[in-house]
Amino acid sequence: MKFVPLALITSISLCAGLCCPGEDDYVYSNNEVRNDTIIQIENNTMNFQVDDTIYISTRLNNEQITINDKTVFLTDFISDTPESFYYYYLNLYKETAYGTYALIELNENALEIIEGETRVDNQSLFVSCELNDTIFSNKFGIRLLEPGTYYLSGSQNYFNLDTEIVWIYPNYSGNEGISIYSKIINSDSDGRYYFIVN
Repeated sequence: MKFVPLALITSISLCAGLCCPGEDDYVYSNNEVRNDTIIQIENNTMNFQVDDTIYISTRLNNEQITINDKTVFLTDFISDTPESFYYYYLNLYKETAYGTYALIELNENALEIIEGETRVDNQSLFVSCELNDTIFSNKFGIRLLEPGTYYLSGSQNYFNLDTEIVWIYPNYSGNEGISIYSKIINSDSDGRYYFIVN
């Protein structure tokens, strides 16, 4: 007789432990946005002279449409503090004598900050977009010191393809997150914006 109640109690305990989430468990969901109109090279310029500056502008509207056609507001994914922003990493590459491209490590002296924060982080540029009315924005320039063929692109590979997409994230999010991915306007199909310095 004691076997039935013991089996019943064990089954109920096992079911409760596996089926019911604990107090600290939560469901995390992520919204994905694909928008190739966010980052632009000023005047879409592709030819420069040594000592020219290439200017990069970021305009990220608060209202976005996800890949599932859902309207979202970026301010819903950050805290209400002045320290909240969206950010991404950008890389600069230069063509070598062998026809390959090498990552150029910039220093702070090569940067001209116009709006927002941009700084060197390891070998990449950390670009921070702060909220201004309904747009998260940033603008900065890179002084071009050497002739050659260059390209700008995101620092992350897109789903293990040869595409160098820019991934934009909030610096803080709660249980519901957002990922925004974009190519630079007028970049090639791999997300690379090529330009020449004479």
